[in-house]
Amino acid sequence: MRKTVSALIFCMVAFMSSWASSKTTEIYNIAGNDTLRLDFYPAASPAPSPVMIFAFGGGFKGGDRADSSYIPMFEYLTRNGVAVVSVDYRTLLKDVPAQEMMTPEGFKSHLASAIQAATTDFLTATGYVISKSSQWNIDPDLIFACGSSAGAITVLQAEDTLCNDKIYYAGVGLPHDFNYAGVISMAGAVCSDGAPQWQMTPCPILLFHGDADSVVPFEKATLGDFGLWGSKSISTALRQKEIPHAFHRVNGASHEIAIAPCTGYCGEIYDFIRAVCNRTFNKIEETVSSVPGLNGYKTDFTIVDYIKSNL
Repeated sequence: MRKTVSALIFCMVAFMSSWASSKTTEIYNIAGNDTLRLDFYPAASPAPSPVMIFAFGGGFKGGDRADSSYIPMFEYLTRNGVAVVSVDYRTLLKDVPAQEMMTPEGFKSHLASAIQAATTDFLTATGYVISKSSQWNIDPDLIFACGSSAGAITVLQAEDTLCNDKIYYAGVGLPHDFNYAGVISMAGAVCSDGAPQWQMTPCPILLFHGDADSVVPFEKATLGDFGLWGSKSISTALRQKEIPHAFHRVNGASHEIAIAPCTGYCGEIYDFIRAVCNRTFNKIEETVSSVPGLNGYKTDFTIVDYIKSNL
């Protein structure tokens, strides 16, 4: 028995070592003083594979594209035939003094600039991935965007941009008719003047969010018309337009849902990708789960609460 367990452990370690060694790292762009890199994890598939481009979290102040929290999802997807590209983007809020973020107007101005820079970088990375599709054996028509927290805001903003603002096509290497095959958001939001709307039909979207999130709004955080519109608002807008999407809300959960899907919902993410690839994702679905044993939690956060959580 002891020998069997030892053999299993050896095989697992050998597999993970082999999987990690298959990663390649490249520079995809230099933006000002920032050298932006990406990590490519090939799929275990001889045929051209779907690819998920991932944006890390970190409040637009930091973060790591290879953070250990994300690796279980990367490994799960590549083992099941989906390549992964984890990308850098500029994190402009790291250079902003905290006192400049303490007022609603300062928070609004700096956050909007940081989101725009991150979105530009993510779209540029997408163009780079497309240019590598033959070399990397990936299908350029099956590119998925996924992000955690600030990264989730980034990928949702990228999709919002592709559907509403064609100017972003210039200079980022994207075909004029490009759109993602799907978007996966883990505790994200859209930054806009007014509730989300799309001039062009967005791709299928999978949303994860906890309704007690005090870092990224579950519903919305607004200053006049300007605001961050969270997963509940996005789902409502998509439902009104009868646009296929899935919304997994976790009652009682806070910002841990920015990470939890990387271990707890890998199968759900893979099923979404597979359904989109097979052209069978045509539903509007809301799944509700709850944190066990939790009663009486706070959900009515103000814009000031969100500012304090992000300082």
